[in-house]
Amino acid sequence: MGKLNIRQFNCLFCRVIIFIWGFSSTAGFAQELQFENLDLRTNILQVADHYARDGDWQRAILQYYEFLFRFPDDSLAPGVYIRIATVYQQCGELQLAEEYYRKAVDQYAHTRIDLENRLRLAVFYYDKGDYEAALRYALTQREPPFRIIVFYTLVRLREVELADSIGHDLNAKSVSIEVLPEYQQIRTEERVLSWKKKWGIYACAALLPGSGQILNGDYRQGGLIAVGFLSLLKATTYAWKHYPGFYYYLVSGVLISYGVNLYATYDLVKNYEERAGQDKLIALTEKYPLVEQLRLPSPY
Repeated sequence: MGKLNIRQFNCLFCRVIIFIWGFSSTAGFAQELQFENLDLRTNILQVADHYARDGDWQRAILQYYEFLFRFPDDSLAPGVYIRIATVYQQCGELQLAEEYYRKAVDQYAHTRIDLENRLRLAVFYYDKGDYEAALRYALTQREPPFRIIVFYTLVRLREVELADSIGHDLNAKSVSIEVLPEYQQIRTEERVLSWKKKWGIYACAALLPGSGQILNGDYRQGGLIAVGFLSLLKATTYAWKHYPGFYYYLVSGVLISYGVNLYATYDLVKNYEERAGQDKLIALTEKYPLVEQLRLPSPY
């Protein structure tokens, strides 16, 4: 499916097309979907939500726009903005998704779902990996659920000591969050690198840069170090045969790369306990997704 563009819906002609299409699509859809009542606005949302649940993003968007075109001041409009934002987020249009989350928050600040809208905006930042933006926004909000968002973003940013303080605060205020007991258990676990594995990591790193990280389970970093070192070594061998003027420069690069590898391995072993704990905590946030901890229902 091609990218959706909100500008396609701004002109009067496109709005008329949506209006006409809405009548025909809603009538045609009645054979597939049992409407709960004869209220037009409810039926439009029912059809749109059905499309959204089935992953038919384009038709869902068209139906949601039709609702806003017909009923711009309806009490259900804030929820429709959230639905549109969610659909855009799920089909990868993150800029448009943020725009509609913002509209829901800014235009409907005094409605009964204001808190839910603000929580969804913070979760949007978190879900797209912009943890600093999620943290900044959550810190400006006063309600207790935002403390959970702060806690999660601090864990993701590996600010474990700050996360500890937030977790203690949540515990003291009896905020319901299932992740805390396991979090506290991981924080009190003793993680020791056995001497066999420690010296095995050192030996592997000395024989082939990057293999120490691979032995410790960091395959991506170890693989990058190994490929970079071997490529530099091959370039040095080639220069020795064909470009002697560059040979000594490349040899210096090989030695520096080897030395950096040894230091990185030493740092890995030295900070093993802290990093292993942080990796477990991040895995815990994946086990207990943020949206579930906040009890946010599906928007459609």
